[in-house]
Amino acid sequence: MKIIIVGGGKVGRYLLTNMMEKNHDIVLIEQNEAKCQRIKDNHNIEVVCGDGSRGEILEQAGIEEADVLLAVTKDDQDNLVICQLAERKFNVPRTLTTVNTPGNERLFDWLGVNVAVSSPAILSALVEQEVKKADLDLLFSPKHDDLKLIRINVSDEAEVIGSKLKDIELPQEAVLVSILRGDTPIVPRGNTKILAEDFIIALIRRGYQEELTKIFSH
Repeated sequence: MKIIIVGGGKVGRYLLTNMMEKNHDIVLIEQNEAKCQRIKDNHNIEVVCGDGSRGEILEQAGIEEADVLLAVTKDDQDNLVICQLAERKFNVPRTLTTVNTPGNERLFDWLGVNVAVSSPAILSALVEQEVKKADLDLLFSPKHDDLKLIRINVSDEAEVIGSKLKDIELPQEAVLVSILRGDTPIVPRGNTKILAEDFIIALIRRGYQEELTKIFSH
């Protein structure tokens, strides 16, 4: 089985060692050059140094032949982008990821990631089909009822028009899932600018909707 692991941190190295013991064909993607070199020195596998959320880096890692992609960076947003790119552009049969922020499992599920869990050991078992997705329900945070998915139209007179997301103070209990600009969906990143008539989809904890809505309205 060909497996691409994106992220060479502690979780990535755990999965790398685990998958190698099971004789899988492993390619690891990592941005940090020093980590790339250490992994090359310690493991006899192919390592691609670059941003795993970029299509050309995934192609360099052989994404077209991959059976499974594991996105295990420290950033949930990056993991989501990587999984969606692998599924929608390269038709990877299975994408799995760890979740760094409690509660984001439901968000990943809504957006089509095959399985998102908090434990790398469970993730490893899923590759081997030892755990079924239905069996994971009890492992997810039980407080999903506090979360809701909302839609916000950006007002023509909103003060944040032209601002980058990294410069906008958003509620801590909110995650921007997507921005629809006309017919084009945009993955929100720090440098993404807000434009008039953007249509924002956000996951937010109940009680914070009004605060978030005011930011994007007059």
